[in-house]
Amino acid sequence: MANIKQQEIDTMQTRLSTDADHYYISYVRPLGKGTIGFSWIQVGAGTLTQTTTTDAFNEVITTGVFSFFSNAYLLSYGLPLNPNIAFGLTAKYLTSDMYQITGGQAYGYSVTPAILITNDKFSIGAKIDELLNEQSWGTGTIEKVPAKARLGVALKEPRGLPMGSTVALDLAQLLKSNYMTEVSAGYEWARDGLAIRAGYTESALTAGAGFKSGVTQLDYAYVQQLSLSRENVHRISLSGKW
Repeated sequence: MANIKQQEIDTMQTRLSTDADHYYISYVRPLGKGTIGFSWIQVGAGTLTQTTTTDAFNEVITTGVFSFFSNAYLLSYGLPLNPNIAFGLTAKYLTSDMYQITGGQAYGYSVTPAILITNDKFSIGAKIDELLNEQSWGTGTIEKVPAKARLGVALKEPRGLPMGSTVALDLAQLLKSNYMTEVSAGYEWARDGLAIRAGYTESALTAGAGFKSGVTQLDYAYVQQLSLSRENVHRISLSGKW
């Protein structure tokens, strides 16, 4: 974000499962020597069945329905330290709400720092998600999640691949014992406003395409969702730069 020289707005919608949706919108613009950004993320499930008992025939009895929405409001700032190194910081305000559930409301925060090293041929980025975080529930429970370190490397137009190619590799490690490193890899070919993409993450395959015309860009991604459900995910993103 520190290297952005114009205003940008990004939106995305994802159907995570039969019940859950994921929404995202972000706006960034240059400010001072760097770039400031504002974002909103929501994961929500409109109607969930509440079941707490069974009848004489061991059939589940529906005792009610409730909705769940989790929101994150982000304030970010990216600052180039020199032409090749940039620093970023994101602060999040978090809310969660289980409607009609006593004590099902929560408020909290998290902080994520990041650094990026780049030149004409490669870029290396690192960040620590949720380095500081806390969420307080109406029941009195204080929830803290382990921080996660991420390292990403991207190579632009490696030898032997077509012009416009970018190859990327990401590593993510939860900063807690007995957790394996998550490995993700991706490839993009982009030229004349058209982009074709393929990737691998969490033992699942991804693919997508993008089209840019003027100040507008439309992107589509197909993601296997083995960890959440048997259904696969379709992500649609619309962006504008001016």
